[in-house]
Amino acid sequence: MTLLDFFRSILRHLAAMLLIPSTLKHMAVSHKPPNTEDTLVEPKDDICLLDSLKDEIMRLFRDPCTMRRMLSMSSALRTQYKTKLQESDACMLPSYCHSLPTGQEKGTYISLDVGGSTFRVALVELQGRNARPSPLVVKRMTTSKIDERIRRLPSAQFFDWMAGRIQEMLEQEEVTLPSDEPLPLGLAWSFPIEQTSHRGGKMQGMGKGFTCHEDTIGMDLGTLVEAACAGRQLKVRVEAIVNDSSATLLSQAYLDPATSMGLILGTGTNAAAYLPTSCMGKSKFGFRDPAWFDRAEKVITNTELSMFGKHILPETRWDELLNSQHQMPDFQPLEYMTTGRYLGELLRLIIVEAVEMGELFHGIMPESLLERYSLDTEILAKLEQDNSWNLKDSVFMIQDAFGLKVPPTRKEISFLRAATESISYRASAYIAVAVHALWALQRDPEINPTASGGPRTSIACNGSVILKYPGFKARCEGFIQQMSKAGSLTRVFSSRKVVLEPTSEAAILGAAVAVALENVP
Repeated sequence: MTLLDFFRSILRHLAAMLLIPSTLKHMAVSHKPPNTEDTLVEPKDDICLLDSLKDEIMRLFRDPCTMRRMLSMSSALRTQYKTKLQESDACMLPSYCHSLPTGQEKGTYISLDVGGSTFRVALVELQGRNARPSPLVVKRMTTSKIDERIRRLPSAQFFDWMAGRIQEMLEQEEVTLPSDEPLPLGLAWSFPIEQTSHRGGKMQGMGKGFTCHEDTIGMDLGTLVEAACAGRQLKVRVEAIVNDSSATLLSQAYLDPATSMGLILGTGTNAAAYLPTSCMGKSKFGFRDPAWFDRAEKVITNTELSMFGKHILPETRWDELLNSQHQMPDFQPLEYMTTGRYLGELLRLIIVEAVEMGELFHGIMPESLLERYSLDTEILAKLEQDNSWNLKDSVFMIQDAFGLKVPPTRKEISFLRAATESISYRASAYIAVAVHALWALQRDPEINPTASGGPRTSIACNGSVILKYPGFKARCEGFIQQMSKAGSLTRVFSSRKVVLEPTSEAAILGAAVAVALENVP
């Protein structure tokens, strides 16, 4: 917060203190709440503190999103990426997948997808890139919600819960389990692990409110899944473990050879990039067979993108408050400002400030918003896509969602809409900056001296925010295109088109592709 912002905040609160007594006096005399018609008429003697706060929100969230500042942020992030490629054991993690699919891989596989809010089990068939009607077919899939109760399960119960869902899918599909050979599985895991083989990796901190990592740090993920299944008499073998972003990359690369990156943006965010092994510090690879390096000119790298951006991406006071109240402050700076878990919380913190000023909801905080993370990002999406006259749909939606006794005024809805648009605008800009920095990293002569490629780069993307939030993908893609044409690599790569390619069931399909790649002779 700048000194000017600090003094403005003080002036707003002083003005609110002067305004609240007169407001309370008026309410005491009237002895009745305003009716629905009254709420659509704005008082003419309002000193417009809410408008002042709205203007400040728009300025603080949008000012960093100029092309000049975004290019500067991208350059700084690229430098941060290079540093972490050398020394970090928490991000820029090379997988064991050193080749992209040719599209000719075929077979039927069991796939698991553990995400921030869902767990899916599927039977997937790969039929070849040119197969019609579809090269990749999900023959059967079950989906289970991962709510706060599941996130808080200790490791033994969490992995047993997973095993139970696997058992249910196999029984429903009537898959015949072999008597002597274990059933091969591919696992898309949406959290950090230290990869130790194509089929194994050491558990690390998970974030997103999960606790099952607390007593399993350093333990092998594949072994944990297999042991839980064995407890239910399921004989399985985890053949491949990939991060969800790597799975997204693999699923689209199976269809489109121009794909070299994968992006996840939903409950959380992450990205995978196909990078030269030569650009990484030797410690990154652990104890790998020398024969692996003979084959691995490049490797799919789990960037753990959410961890980047501290001291690079400008923050507002609401970001600072969210971060300070978080159980893992500074752990995932980019994620705290861009993802489905946190966009709603940023709006809630803004609402708290506006209510404390006495300018929103008559100075009364809705009970439904008293707890942290109680404002679902879906509310923001509905506010932005409302095209009804006078925002009537939002009036009723907000009254119902927040449990308000009287409908919000048009001015209050306008404030919420402006705050929402500012939050999502900045989120799309910051994601574009992070992705552009990765795109530039792949073409950085220090990283990849022989960088080349076709006229188009396909970035596979998946997740509820990037695919479903109104206007988010198009805005993000527009920012990336502008930066790719205006950046320092313009002379060499300005004619290259960069597109965000939506994927369907990417994590599930990518896990199956990973198993197929492991079984290629």
